[in-house]
Amino acid sequence: MRKFFEIIKKKWIADTTRVVLLVAVLVVVYLAINILAEKLNLPTLDFTEEKLYSVSDESKEKIKDIDQEVTLYFFGADENTSIIDFAKQYTAANSNIKVEVVDSTERPDLLEKYGISDSESAIVVQAPEKSKTISIYELSSYDYTTGQTTDLTEEKVTNAIIETTSESNPKAYFLTGHGEMVDSMELAKQYLKNDIIDVDELDLLTSDFPDDCDVLIVATPTQDFTDVETEKIMTYINNGGNILWFNNVSTTSLPNVQKVLDNYGVSVGNGIIRETDSDRMLPGAQGFILPSLATNKVTEDISDGYVILFNSTRLDFKSDEELEDLGVTANPIIQSSDTSYYRTDQSITDSTAQDGEETGSFPIGEELVKTIGDKESTLIIIGDNLFVSDSQINMRSSYSTTQSINAINFRSNSDILLNAVSYLADRDPAVTIRKNTEQVTYTATSKEDLIIRSIIFLLPIAIIILGIIIWQVRRRKR
Repeated sequence: MRKFFEIIKKKWIADTTRVVLLVAVLVVVYLAINILAEKLNLPTLDFTEEKLYSVSDESKEKIKDIDQEVTLYFFGADENTSIIDFAKQYTAANSNIKVEVVDSTERPDLLEKYGISDSESAIVVQAPEKSKTISIYELSSYDYTTGQTTDLTEEKVTNAIIETTSESNPKAYFLTGHGEMVDSMELAKQYLKNDIIDVDELDLLTSDFPDDCDVLIVATPTQDFTDVETEKIMTYINNGGNILWFNNVSTTSLPNVQKVLDNYGVSVGNGIIRETDSDRMLPGAQGFILPSLATNKVTEDISDGYVILFNSTRLDFKSDEELEDLGVTANPIIQSSDTSYYRTDQSITDSTAQDGEETGSFPIGEELVKTIGDKESTLIIIGDNLFVSDSQINMRSSYSTTQSINAINFRSNSDILLNAVSYLADRDPAVTIRKNTEQVTYTATSKEDLIIRSIIFLLPIAIIILGIIIWQVRRRKR
């Protein structure tokens, strides 16, 4: 027994001590290397094909000469996540750029300042005089056709840094004085301001067009323009001014308003587009539709590939020959699906198209470019104003509870507004960097889901039944 304890004492304990010491040394070395790497801010090793975790040379070139202090605040992120490592590369490229991970419990002042909840994930780019908030949902886009997810983190962050440090911003004016929906578009104004677009209102009865008007926004006038106002708008158009026009269903005749639209050969319908395909509308609401989006600057890189329109109307155009005489080129933006129909008599409650009601795809949003000598004036017109308004839309969830959502906050509705104003203001992104994440997901529609379930469940049952029948037939023949 004594010999046994001697062996343990001389060999086992001695070997164990060496192992413990070796492990301790390795831990100390590991910690020292990590601390040193943190201080040296070494570049991230990125082996992905699309360089998802690396800031490109293009971005570094764009930001290298920025001489303003810029802070990237990260809300709802952890210090040890890949997005923070990615952001710190901006600091390496320009020492004026700082990165700060915000602890909501320690910095409630920042949550209040930027209007961010303690459960929200977002990036705020703060320059000395301007700031821009980037929601976590803006950092990627999803193509519903291919199921492909594209990473937009670098594009969004780099452009936000450039925009917040730029000397001048685009300016958009909301036309007032004719019963427009301006008071119901406070969220729209806030979205524009957050996109570093200055916003103001314009009353043409009391003032002329300001020199800094990049975009005039017209939001469903319900009273006619005066002759003086009409003349001012005509002059603005002839000087190459651009207009973004939202209009709900037209219920009254407004001759001067139509006179302005006649410059572009377009008019707003007096009916509502209704959908019959359950995959193209909100449940039980035929007037709340998911339209088709054409390839256009206005529909480029929207967050999730869909917008939701509310009781939208159709656009009617002059003939191709008349548009050509006006010097107008038309480019589609938004259209209803082939399964929709157009209803002008809203007292009809039947959910199917009636005799005389048109069916098929209807234009809802259009870009109309008018050439005037050596100048061009662009009108983007959409036959729906509610979808970018503060209007509360009540939705019933699967748990039979009712939830109210501002219309502009549905799907990618706000993206249409922001893209349209940026395009009309001729503000293209400073950088366009879209990285293929190689992530592909697929969501079946209700019809496709029914087919899949039928294949999974009904087909095997049918085979089993057929097998039993064949077995019984053969058994009887014996």
